[in-house]
Amino acid sequence: MGIEQFLKESAREVDEFIESHLPSGGIPPRLLEAMHYGAVGGGKKIRASLLFATAEAYGVERKALLPLAAGIEMIHTFSLVHDDLPCMDNDDYRRGKPSMHRAFGEAMGVLVGDALLVEGLSLFMNDGGFVNSFGTEQTLRMAQVILKALGGEGMVGGQVLDLEYQGKGVTENEVYRIYSMKTARFIQAPVVCGGIAGRADQKERDALAEFGLKLGVCFQIKDDLLDVTQESSVLGKTAGKDIKQDKATLVKIKGLETTEKVLQDEFEQAVTLLSSLGRSFERLLEIAHFIVERRY
Repeated sequence: MGIEQFLKESAREVDEFIESHLPSGGIPPRLLEAMHYGAVGGGKKIRASLLFATAEAYGVERKALLPLAAGIEMIHTFSLVHDDLPCMDNDDYRRGKPSMHRAFGEAMGVLVGDALLVEGLSLFMNDGGFVNSFGTEQTLRMAQVILKALGGEGMVGGQVLDLEYQGKGVTENEVYRIYSMKTARFIQAPVVCGGIAGRADQKERDALAEFGLKLGVCFQIKDDLLDVTQESSVLGKTAGKDIKQDKATLVKIKGLETTEKVLQDEFEQAVTLLSSLGRSFERLLEIAHFIVERRY
């Protein structure tokens, strides 16, 4: 199976799992509709595929990981919904359709993001089959990895810095800090979780964590390059916003050509880290190549 097909199959299975497991009892119908609108369909579901591909190297079947993969993608959707809000990036489109607050209103945008975060965590932590398969200790360890990636030292903190540095002169180190916290930590998390699911030893988990962080930085650098080189219709979101909002990016301080070179250097370092492990991560490397070579 080629990488494009792998990604499509992963996305389809995750979408189907979310659709069949969205809680319905007692939830206001409008909220449930908004959760479905945001979480099901559209998007590359890269984080789920990273989880599957890492665990695959340890012989863990994708089906066993669906509750965690779906939960991670619901949490990722929460981050996108909040990121698009008028008080944040104020984007009108996401995944080729009106962003959540455009479709359901700003208040619902806040609330559905909250719901997706909570229900995403609940999806795997309260799944008896998942907990039985991987054990309570391993399930809690995965939850800890995800929570650390989301908190003040991760995504939320990175978003704060992204807003604070907007319209200001920034250093390369400051940009890398934003990249690492806002984006890379939640790319790293599913990779590390895949290793935990496969019962990787500490040395392997540490190497996977380094790889995941490097790959996450590559993901954000590529996003920033696409923002200034690609059309909105291809990206599925508004292009050119980084320049318009004077965001802190490598493109801003280094230009396109140098940023492309930085991306390749970071990618080569990531591949070297993964190759240092005495195990085949063929599928994970294919996804890594897709991330840096994609056009959307």
